[in-house]
Amino acid sequence: MELTPRLQAIASQVPVGARVADVGTDHGYLPVWLLLNGRIDWAIAADLREGPLNHAKKTAQNFGITDQMSFRLCDGLNGIYPDEVDTVVIAGMGGETISSILSGAPWTKRETALLLQPMTHLPELRHWLQCNGYEILNEQTIREGKRLYSIWSVRGGTMPPMSPAELWAGRSSKDPLRREYLAYMRGKAERAMRGQKAASAPDLAMIGELEAVLSGLDQMEGELSTMTTVGEVFTFLQEKAPFELQADFDNSGFLVGRENAAVSKILVSLDITEPVVQEAVKQGAQLIVAHHPVIFGGTKTITDQTETGRIVLQMVENGISAICAHTNLDAAGGGVNEALALRLGLTDIGQLHQDGVDRQGRPYGIGRVGLVPEQPLYDFAMAVKRLLSANGIRLVDGGRPAHKIAVGGGACASMMGDALALGCDTFITSDVKYNHFLEAKAFGLNLIDAGHFPTENVVCPVLKEWLMQRFPQVTTSISQRHHEVFSYL
Repeated sequence: MELTPRLQAIASQVPVGARVADVGTDHGYLPVWLLLNGRIDWAIAADLREGPLNHAKKTAQNFGITDQMSFRLCDGLNGIYPDEVDTVVIAGMGGETISSILSGAPWTKRETALLLQPMTHLPELRHWLQCNGYEILNEQTIREGKRLYSIWSVRGGTMPPMSPAELWAGRSSKDPLRREYLAYMRGKAERAMRGQKAASAPDLAMIGELEAVLSGLDQMEGELSTMTTVGEVFTFLQEKAPFELQADFDNSGFLVGRENAAVSKILVSLDITEPVVQEAVKQGAQLIVAHHPVIFGGTKTITDQTETGRIVLQMVENGISAICAHTNLDAAGGGVNEALALRLGLTDIGQLHQDGVDRQGRPYGIGRVGLVPEQPLYDFAMAVKRLLSANGIRLVDGGRPAHKIAVGGGACASMMGDALALGCDTFITSDVKYNHFLEAKAFGLNLIDAGHFPTENVVCPVLKEWLMQRFPQVTTSISQRHHEVFSYL
């Protein structure tokens, strides 16, 4: 079962183990998904109308979880008792309806987490919450299709008065879609202003308020144009490839530098070597985003007596930070393995091995599987060499043409069993040991070692594109001094 981006964003904010009431549940997709994915053990699906509630019951029946849900035909929260839930979701309704529901349930101010997604009258709802004992803890903007949605995390409490612009667009934040959301709200305010000025009897008070809104939006947009920080880049990469997905042996993360350091130039590289650091210095880059961790293993000293020490010292001395996304980027959607599959022209791409789902419900795991038009192995192997710009490849012919392909960037030969279990005839990876080649031959599996650098360097253009889209004000480039380490004679 898959959720829309809007519902998925809401689901990601529901605390694990929460007792949830989904008000205006419609088809019940949100609580059913939360139950199926083990995020919660029990939920209330509530709706004002019998039709949507019956749809929710049918959804639960289809997945065999009706015993984990209670279905309430009620107006808002009128049929739900305070001690039954600790989290309330109200999504897809107008702001005036949401305020009316909360007005009838003052108990929601006490130890209740509220997840609100208003469709209309957002300024009015923010003002109502401010005046009625609620605090907006966070606002998240989500794009679904061509539309932007705002999702609020709210609890009982007090918050400072909001300016006219904050009532329209929320308080300033580093939300990835913040700039787009501000432009959207500006458009609405400008249309409202034109309507007032064209009216036969303009509302002067409203015009004054809209002028204040537009002025405040100008200020917010100006604040977004200030320098990006290392911490902001890390937060963004955390969203794309959560660092908690890294393997136990790994050392991915923010490894060198200061979190609040300003960034105007980023250098992307597979590894952080001395030549790469020198390149960053020459370019004036303040941050290197790499795949392989610059600090790994049992490093206990940072001196000029070791390669790692020299690299880190040179970075610190030149004010260069490092963020390294290793096995988390291997496993995450859109990361190393997906980039490798796409570079090789695979279609119908799926997981080679799924380890689980992240906090946003996205599947993750090492390796990918896909299809190519059936062809002789050696033709396909030469295409792999060309597409990856590899200096050479090693292969074992398992006696079958290439058609269903498994890929594992880096050293993934131990996953041959996964490839065979999925009916793959060919597996592309690197750093293959002699015994792995013997095993592949015995199992009738075509095994191609395309090199560690070529199978993982494909992610560098992906990282560059991610960073350019999120931080267009920052100059991002890929290292030109880092290449394959060895050659074949």
